[in-house]
Amino acid sequence: MFPAFLATIVLLRATADQRPEIITARRLFAAIDPRQQAGGLVIGSFLVGSILQVGMFAILAPILGQDATLEERRRVFLVAMRGIALMPMWSPFVVGMAVVTVYLPSVPLWQIMALGLSLGALGILLSVMVFDRTGGPATIWRALKSLSPIVPAIAVAAFLVIGMTTISGYSTLQSLVIIIPVPCLLAVAFAPGGNVPLALRRTAMGLSRIGNETSILTLAMVLGITFETCLPAIGLLDTLKSAALSPTLVIFIIIMAMNLFGLMGIHSIVSGTILLVLFTSIPTGVADLILLEALLVGWGLCTALSVGSLSIATGAAMFDLQPHQGISALNILYVFVTSALFAAILAAINPLLTG
Repeated sequence: MFPAFLATIVLLRATADQRPEIITARRLFAAIDPRQQAGGLVIGSFLVGSILQVGMFAILAPILGQDATLEERRRVFLVAMRGIALMPMWSPFVVGMAVVTVYLPSVPLWQIMALGLSLGALGILLSVMVFDRTGGPATIWRALKSLSPIVPAIAVAAFLVIGMTTISGYSTLQSLVIIIPVPCLLAVAFAPGGNVPLALRRTAMGLSRIGNETSILTLAMVLGITFETCLPAIGLLDTLKSAALSPTLVIFIIIMAMNLFGLMGIHSIVSGTILLVLFTSIPTGVADLILLEALLVGWGLCTALSVGSLSIATGAAMFDLQPHQGISALNILYVFVTSALFAAILAAINPLLTG
């Protein structure tokens, strides 16, 4: 599924290159002082990415234009990654939500979304006010307005995916692969000066670049399944039971462990699966909602610092970067500061839910 998904994203990028909305958005976005673009990028990627996930990069990357420098492409990508990293905390359309709700099915979705949105909003404020210092609400609004020309196209794509997911019961990734290619080709065909053969050629050229990314993701999933199968037999569960970890420590361990796994290049599917198996198999004193949200916090934030994450792999391809260029010291600092803050908040809420 991942090769087909990555191929669909490449086609989406080739389509966006030929749409007039992209030209308009590129002009408006380029007119903004680079220092003032950050807030809009974080918020935009957080909201739009909640539905299109890494498909956000395929829409955003062409705005910079083909002549954008490496520094410009990397700057925009790194800022957008913060919004993408916050998005899994609440969006029902991400792989992480699908995985964790299998292990914790009794938690109502509205509770997950409400708590996740609250944490996400706090994470955006932290990024904008502390790490970017973009100058206030006016500059954020101006940056967001520059992205407004592409909102209708994004909305159409989002409704198509949501409709396919709802009707068919397929996952978001499966729905994207099934429903997006034909509208992409139609969008090119009906664009002024649209060239379908050119879009297909660019897609074919882009496919040659996703082999490494596909291998990383495939191996990560195989490793995760192997760990899930072997964990009950290696005695680790008994060790954790005897350790009698406090609920606060469990929350911090989950989030920080996923970040550390991410730094080692391990995909969040792997680390998330391991931690789910571990902490749903022993009594922890952590409410299911808090345990689930801690996993989603770690799942999302670790994607901003892992070369094994789908966001880094796909985004780097869209922005013509090497995977390691999609990670920065500032984003690593942001991830760990935000992780500590969110872990403390979840630890404070937990006693209210457990009595």
